[in-house]
Amino acid sequence: KLSVTSHTRSLATHTTSSNMYKVAASVALVAGAEAAEWVYANPGAVAANRAAQEATWGGLCATGREQSPINIDTHNTFRGPLPAIETHIDASASYVKNTGHGFQLFETSPLLHNLTDSGVDSIEGSSKGHSMFGEDKYNFYQVHWHSPSENTVDGKFYPLEAHFVHQLDDPGLVGGYHRLAVIGVMYELGECNEFLDQFWDEFPREAGTAPLNGANIDLNTKLAEVISHGYWHWAGSLTTPPCTEGVSWNLLKKPMTVCQRQIDALTAALATTQGGVPFNNRVTQPLNHRIV
Repeated sequence: KLSVTSHTRSLATHTTSSNMYKVAASVALVAGAEAAEWVYANPGAVAANRAAQEATWGGLCATGREQSPINIDTHNTFRGPLPAIETHIDASASYVKNTGHGFQLFETSPLLHNLTDSGVDSIEGSSKGHSMFGEDKYNFYQVHWHSPSENTVDGKFYPLEAHFVHQLDDPGLVGGYHRLAVIGVMYELGECNEFLDQFWDEFPREAGTAPLNGANIDLNTKLAEVISHGYWHWAGSLTTPPCTEGVSWNLLKKPMTVCQRQIDALTAALATTQGGVPFNNRVTQPLNHRIV
């Protein structure tokens, strides 16, 4: 069983962004769109393809004016005070999940879930903790990964991006896509990531779940290393259909590291579940009127 605990604080005097509202999950709430017939690219493509995405993603994905992901032009951001981000995540994972579009820990729900003979069941009264964005409490739901990164910085892609997806602490919002917030973390090539190594090789190659047996992990230490360096903020959307807008995006400035072996494990699984397409990033979207 993997135990994830976090109690980190950031006094943010970081840059603020115009795309501000779509959670961490990329914010792709990957699980919410797993049944849709949409693609990142056609088989044989070597990179995400705008034409293929526009042909298979409809609705707000095509008409929205505050879509994610974006390119962050660091020379054209508004510098000012941002609220502190404090994470108080406390969750145990007994299984890992391949959604068919990527690797994910935990369900898109405020409740913990267990893997049973009949599938995945929620645990009544359970919680995975929360994060504070200034004075606002957002319940932690799940974290998932994209390769390459969906957001870019000065046109640069990173080999991996994590989205920690949250939703405002309001029972009336549960089950919908509104009032989401995402904490995004970039990874650059380097040493293998010790946090990922606790569970990364347990993800199934095919879509589905697999039991997890691992050591207890303190997520606080890993997040604290990067969250204190500031973040970019903007209003955006989910990065998968239905591309719901109103997501608060918060991308940490300091990347973590990941090694090629870990990248290869994800891309191999993506190729298996996506008809040979080994990546899961939406192409960047116009900033339009937004400020980062």
